[in-house]
Amino acid sequence: MRLGLMNNPARDPLKEIARAAELQFDFLDLTLEPPACRATELSAERIKNALADHNLGVVGHTAYYLPFGSAFDAVQAGAVTEAIHCLELFAQLGVDRMNLHLDCRVPGYGPDYINARNIAAIEKLLPVAEERKIRLMVENVEGDSAASLAPLFEAIPSLGLHLDIGHANIATAGRKSHTADLLSHYADRLCHVHLSDNKGKGDDHLAIGAGTIDWKRELRLLKASGYDDTITLEIFYGDGELIRYSANKVRELWRTV
Repeated sequence: MRLGLMNNPARDPLKEIARAAELQFDFLDLTLEPPACRATELSAERIKNALADHNLGVVGHTAYYLPFGSAFDAVQAGAVTEAIHCLELFAQLGVDRMNLHLDCRVPGYGPDYINARNIAAIEKLLPVAEERKIRLMVENVEGDSAASLAPLFEAIPSLGLHLDIGHANIATAGRKSHTADLLSHYADRLCHVHLSDNKGKGDDHLAIGAGTIDWKRELRLLKASGYDDTITLEIFYGDGELIRYSANKVRELWRTV
């Protein structure tokens, strides 16, 4: 298992790289978003050198609000173009996986139409990603189950799963979480994992142990699936000690579950 930290896209990415190294993470989960981390405004050379100087790996993360499902062709095309800019920068950094978020904000349309629009957008990105040797993966959002993601994965066999365990524990309508369901169907697609705590009602991005998630259960499920690769702490704190505490807690649980 390799443990990483996500950068704050409102801050200088070079300083965020130094911070991740200072906190003893293995890699940076580099999210390319405004205001400070727009793909077209960053120097790949400077970021690559900083990562090398701090001996950090890197995985690719994109903005959660890119409108891939939009009913407006021009808007959808803009989202695809922005994702291509991300792929181009990530390729220069040697990234081998990049996440995407499905866009479900399409008023007036049902799931079939929305799925078709997201699938069409991702299919336009696939040849660009394959040429750059980057695997695309979709991150589950609040409420996503194996059934809700099935149309996407059936349509695109090469698409990977980016499992966000925090999201899998939100609004689960009495069930423990969607983690077991997602892993039982798509463990073979699993490429990357995000961890953050919450209280089951919203995406709070709390420190590990500050919410209501049963981390022994969730990490036991993850480990039992055979996964042993990149895991990102997606907790939003300026306090490095809370981040360090969470990292140590995850490492301890991973050893013992």
